[in-house]
Amino acid sequence: MPLLNKINLHNNASSESPQLSQLTILRVYLLLALLVTLISVLPSLLATYGLGSVLGFSGSMLVRLSPGLLYALTLLVGLFLLEQRIGVQAIRFARKIIQLFKKLGFINWLLVTILIFLLIYHTLFEGSFLFQNQQMQFFILGHLSLLCALMLIGTGRVKPLSALIGGFSLCGLAIWVLYWIPDIQAYPFSIGWSETTWFYDASLFFSQRIYGFRVPWSSLHPSRYLMQSAAFLIPGLGLWGHRLWQVLLWIGLTLAGGIALSRRIKPANFWIGLGVVAWFSLFTFQGPVYFHLMVVIIIVLLGFNKDKLVWSFFIMVLASLWAGFSRVNWFPVAGMLAATMYILEKPLNEQSFWEYWLWPVLTAFSGLLIAFGSSLAYIFLSGRPAEDFVTSFKSPLLIYRLFPNEAYGMGIINLLLIASVPAFVIILWRVLTAKQAWRPLRLLALLTLHAALLIAGLVVSTKIGGGNNLHNLDAFLVFLAVTAVYVLFNQFSADDPTRLTRMNPPLTLILLAVLLPILFTVNALRPYPTPDLTKAWQVIEQMQVLIEQRTQEAGEVLFIEDRHLLTFGLIEGVKLVPEYEKVFLMEMAMSENEPYIERFQNDIQTQRFDLIVVSPLHLGLKDQTKPFAEENNAWVKYVAKPIDRYYEIVFTADDGQISLLAPKPIDKIK
Repeated sequence: MPLLNKINLHNNASSESPQLSQLTILRVYLLLALLVTLISVLPSLLATYGLGSVLGFSGSMLVRLSPGLLYALTLLVGLFLLEQRIGVQAIRFARKIIQLFKKLGFINWLLVTILIFLLIYHTLFEGSFLFQNQQMQFFILGHLSLLCALMLIGTGRVKPLSALIGGFSLCGLAIWVLYWIPDIQAYPFSIGWSETTWFYDASLFFSQRIYGFRVPWSSLHPSRYLMQSAAFLIPGLGLWGHRLWQVLLWIGLTLAGGIALSRRIKPANFWIGLGVVAWFSLFTFQGPVYFHLMVVIIIVLLGFNKDKLVWSFFIMVLASLWAGFSRVNWFPVAGMLAATMYILEKPLNEQSFWEYWLWPVLTAFSGLLIAFGSSLAYIFLSGRPAEDFVTSFKSPLLIYRLFPNEAYGMGIINLLLIASVPAFVIILWRVLTAKQAWRPLRLLALLTLHAALLIAGLVVSTKIGGGNNLHNLDAFLVFLAVTAVYVLFNQFSADDPTRLTRMNPPLTLILLAVLLPILFTVNALRPYPTPDLTKAWQVIEQMQVLIEQRTQEAGEVLFIEDRHLLTFGLIEGVKLVPEYEKVFLMEMAMSENEPYIERFQNDIQTQRFDLIVVSPLHLGLKDQTKPFAEENNAWVKYVAKPIDRYYEIVFTADDGQISLLAPKPIDKIK
């Protein structure tokens, strides 16, 4: 019997004998500690195989890893002994530890808070020897979660299994929130390739007020920039405030998605609900699922009601309207999610084929059509030509990025397997162990919906400009998460309840499903940056002086990047040139939009601009062994080389982040 069969997922532990329950909990704690240790140690161990003479392993690495290996062996022996006759003694020892924490009472809450704060502080600012690599961070985080669980038990208000869920949830959410903190800073230049473009695109909804004339709205992720534009309602809010607002959107809407899902499964207590919220947030972060897309999920999860299908259809319409100006591959998501929830929650019973299937089929197709109509309305209102919105359909597909390659390591498919297989196997386990409880057509419909999103996501992932993460598989990850939670918590309504068995998946599988998203988040952590703000502001002052000196009356300055300097008034006296913004220019280059590229190159050849603000131009081409080689080569061919031919550098910042270029004299043009 799998260990988890002794644990009631809805926390009704009263039906268990006290000794069995306590022994089971002790096993769970030891097994979690073992898994955390193995996940922390094994990658480093396997990486050294073939580099030494000790059974093929590096001797020095074995010495470094020996404490972790010995600790893992000790835990394994402990688990083995628990299966023998020492269970009662082990429970007595565990009780003594718990009693120590119970004596602290309310102080345990304070200790939990302090430990999480110390974890955040050390990761952000200290970089001590304990945090030299991600495996060590994960090891500490995992055992800190177990320690927090013991402290929650010590409060006297949380049961052991709920405390375990709470410990990992609190620490996991803390480390996830920690990931976003470095994005909140006052550095006046971009902290990523396209980071400040997000704020410029958001400003376009208020372009008349900010720039003095109407600028067409963005064609890329419009709903994202509409949400971010809300920060412009606060007069004088600077770049730091807009970065904070963006982080709040990421955190708030992702948590809201988890809360909406948790409400649907009706958790037995707060801690189980928190566990669902934490797991959903961390699981979808593996994409990541962007916050403006999470709105679609939240609307459907909160509003769907299987007993009020007219109302549910209206909810789907609202979500599809939002999806229509979010992202083209999210057009069908609202309708498909509503159909998925209908299939999960509504048994077939004695209904005829069309009585049951008409609503989900109609809803799925209607959602797609409504989103398409919403997209057309946005195109009309945006002020942009329709062809600006279809560039992604013209971009080349790079199939090799799905598979292991020199530039992207293990490739999209392997990354997806690591991220999703535990959740998928949980679903499969539940369904196969009671497959006669559901009509085959319902199972086939669910499989079809998930497969369609998987195939679409894999295709989009091969599009130039992607392939380095799973964000193009965001819809599939969301559907997988929703279905896994429904199935695990017995919310997948059976057609024949008498044949529904409650055989839970193996505990190890569920623990892996919990731990792997936490490991992914730990691997993404960054220390808080310490840029030289004084030098950055000196660069802006130098740029201001050069612009004033070199710009003729009615002359134009093209900010290919760092347009936020105009948005927030950090550079004054310059009229915005709406054309040729960096991200959109790259999109046109990757899709080889000839009319657009010809206009750009003609403006460069005629030296239309008195100055061009852009990052230093690199003219070298890359082969496929380098990340984003095709993107780099498109930029070099269509943008960098034409600029380099007709313009010359007049200023470059010391850190090499930004350059100003002026027209070359005729005799220097080759």
